[in-house]
Formats: sequence, C-alpha cells, structure tokens
Amino acid sequence: MVNLIYIRAAIQQATGKVLPLEDIIDLLVDEGLITTEQAEDENIIFRGYAEFFETEEAATKVERADQYIDKEDDYGEDE
Repeated sequence: MVNLIYIRAAIQQATGKVLPLEDIIDLLVDEGLITTEQAEDENIIFRGYAEFFETEEAATKVERADQYIDKEDDYGEDE
C-alpha cells in the first residue's frame, strides 16, 4: 500500500501542481518505484487507518498504575 496522498502533497509542495492520483501512480511506475501489477491493484491507494484501527483519532488511553505498583514502604528491611 502506498500513501499517494502524501506523495501528492510532496509533489504539490515542490511544484505547486496538484496531480490526480492516477497520474501519480503512472509516475511511480515510470520511476520504477512500484510495478505495473501494483499499480493495477485497487488497494494501492491508502484510504486511512480505519482498516487497521478502531478510530482515526490520535489518542491514547491513560490508565492509573496504582493497581500495578505495590506502594508499601517495606523494601525488604528487617524491623
């Protein structure tokens, strides 16, 4: 899978031109960066993270570590 959106953005930044994704695929084939077979695969275009993650939100879950840490002050010292 190739993130053509990022490649298009890089081309736009460098040249000021916004190319259709099909043209970008053709350029990648011409440059030998992907094969003709890969270019014909309808799944070559990155469509987001939905197929890999439950949400596209860049967030983490914060859990308290209290339940994992023994907070007693006894460090093995004899009393």
